[in-house]
Amino acid sequence: MTMYQRSVLVVEDEPFIRALVSDKLENDGFKVQVASNAREARKITDGEDVDVVILDIDLGAGPNGLDFAVAMNKLHPEMALVFLTHVAEPRLFGFDVKSVPKNAAYLLKSRLSDPGVLNQAIEAALRDKVGEEFRDDLNPSHSLVNVSRTQFEVLRMIAKGYSNQQIAQERGTTLRAVENLVNRAVAAAGIDVESKTSARVIAVREFVKAAGLPE
Repeated sequence: MTMYQRSVLVVEDEPFIRALVSDKLENDGFKVQVASNAREARKITDGEDVDVVILDIDLGAGPNGLDFAVAMNKLHPEMALVFLTHVAEPRLFGFDVKSVPKNAAYLLKSRLSDPGVLNQAIEAALRDKVGEEFRDDLNPSHSLVNVSRTQFEVLRMIAKGYSNQQIAQERGTTLRAVENLVNRAVAAAGIDVESKTSARVIAVREFVKAAGLPE
């Protein structure tokens, strides 16, 4: 009797990581398909049965992994989801923790150094028994963890190269209000405003470290 082979879709825009994960899963006995973005992934899930999707959050241009996961959770609630990402928490992409579908696993890519953790997370997601050991987003550790969502969006604009005047225009507020918001964001991030390096430069560096380059 032939045993059922689990079908896995790996959605990852970085070729090296995509190949690394897909090769490992194939060696572990999974039937693996790959996609480099959400659009490619949607074509596959629309045409075939997929047991579990392993996906990054940052997928480059177009819908991100959270957008795709929310859509899949509505269209295919039986499909297990495992996020595999460098993004420490959904808030860094403008989402809150509740945006992660129930019983989805959330692993940081740094945990791939543990050879068994991905398969364990897949099994937990398939059984709807994802515990905190597979939800790295619930205990984020980065310098922006205490920054509010509004402050974070201002830091994102700064990382994009916006001046305070441009931020004020974008937000429809005053220059003084933006200056106060930037100061509070810098303070919340624990950045020393007296540092010889500009607090604004440090804020951009910490933003990129936590969330990657802004779109």
